[in-house]
Amino acid sequence: MQITRRAVLSGLAAVGLSRPAWAIDTAEDVGLGYLEQLARPGALNPKIAFIPPSQIDPAYSHVIYVNTALRGAGAQKMWVIERDGAGWKLALWDQDYWDGKGTPPAYSWPVSTGRHYKGNRRSGPTPLGIFNPDDRQTRHRRGWGSPGMFNSIYIDLHYNSGRASGVAMHGTTGNKYRLLGRADSHGCIRMQQSNAETVWKMFHPSGKPGPTSPLWSKAVPRYFTSQPFKGVRLVYVRDVSLLASSETGERLTKPGYSALFVFFRDDL
Repeated sequence: MQITRRAVLSGLAAVGLSRPAWAIDTAEDVGLGYLEQLARPGALNPKIAFIPPSQIDPAYSHVIYVNTALRGAGAQKMWVIERDGAGWKLALWDQDYWDGKGTPPAYSWPVSTGRHYKGNRRSGPTPLGIFNPDDRQTRHRRGWGSPGMFNSIYIDLHYNSGRASGVAMHGTTGNKYRLLGRADSHGCIRMQQSNAETVWKMFHPSGKPGPTSPLWSKAVPRYFTSQPFKGVRLVYVRDVSLLASSETGERLTKPGYSALFVFFRDDL
């Protein structure tokens, strides 16, 4: 008798066990339940910092999940979720992408994450872990603020040299739309320009970054670096602990956006 993947899943169901995280058949399976079960032991490489929606600190109202995997049904996808009472719901999706597919949206839209380009030492995989948006207004660039980068919002990643990283989520040029769904960027999160516009309006409906944003809060907790950045981006992670006072142990906060980025891979 040949043991198939389908037979394994049927056996698990027969004894009342849940499907493991790798048991994803189609893109329609990668919804909020998929993000939640990635926190189970063995679902992800233990070196990858990850927080499921149910464990996000109450101070956060929105979370952007990105799977930077190179293979699998969940690979190169983005989820933009927001609080819905005691739970979460998908906040944004690309209606045009889903039109005619006959299924409800399980994730927001396909993206392109980073890979190494020969001869370009600043290119590489998108860093994995938990990040806040960079709060500085200059790190939110409306329109084509940089070549090939439309409506850029940068993450709060700094290298051990002190240089601020160039890792952002942004819209890409139309000739690269066909590459969405595979790793192709220099490290950023690429998406269609219309989707980058939708994200921008979620952060900045008035058009201006900063305290006028509905996502701005006076007291946002911060996740901190478990190890300083060294070498390739793949090993740079944020752990799941919140920054606290070394003297009192009290959780520290600062003004900023009540949004969080969680970048992970489920194919390692």
